[in-house]
Amino acid sequence: MFNLEQAIADWRKQMLAAGIQTPVPLEELEIHLREEIDGQVKTGLNPQDAFTSAAQKLGPAHTVQNEFMKADKIQDAFKWKLMEIFLMTITILFPLFVGGTVLKRAGFIDMTAAEKISSLTALAAYSLLAWSGRLSHRFLPVIRTKRIRDAILYSCCVPLILWWVVFFNLIVPRHDFTMGEFLVAFTWAFFTPAGVCIGLNWGIETAARKKVVMADS
Repeated sequence: MFNLEQAIADWRKQMLAAGIQTPVPLEELEIHLREEIDGQVKTGLNPQDAFTSAAQKLGPAHTVQNEFMKADKIQDAFKWKLMEIFLMTITILFPLFVGGTVLKRAGFIDMTAAEKISSLTALAAYSLLAWSGRLSHRFLPVIRTKRIRDAILYSCCVPLILWWVVFFNLIVPRHDFTMGEFLVAFTWAFFTPAGVCIGLNWGIETAARKKVVMADS
């Protein structure tokens, strides 16, 4: 005698073998399968024929997995586009905003011309370092494994954050900076190492994604 629950359990095993992850999206697929079976039974089919029809409608395991892979790639590409927009914002608009603020407030904090030029140079260096990493992706290694790329990101961010902590908690309190001198020191200490970190990781991520696009095409 046909056992519907056993048939669904066997279907789950096939989906798992094809690489479909659990609990999501496999649980969602099973919900759709059961809803389709219920609908087929209500039309007059017996459970066995209803199951067969519902499973065929969803498709074989490898087809379902391919569809999920396509959807994951589209979603990942969309997230990366948003990330690049964010990176463009913090490497172009943000330094322009800070630079404009420095020029606007220079008179109030008594900055010398040399201090203004030095601060603006640090902001320009930050943008150039970030974008040089992005634009030099062809010369960077192609790291396909996402975990390794993430490890590189964290290995850059940790010393960067530690440096900021040292700067604000150890270096700044030991020097009697004027406001102008502090802004110069801050822009060089804060922005330029951040530009190196952003540029390196931006370039590595771009190199990996360009390679994947070329392989898919």
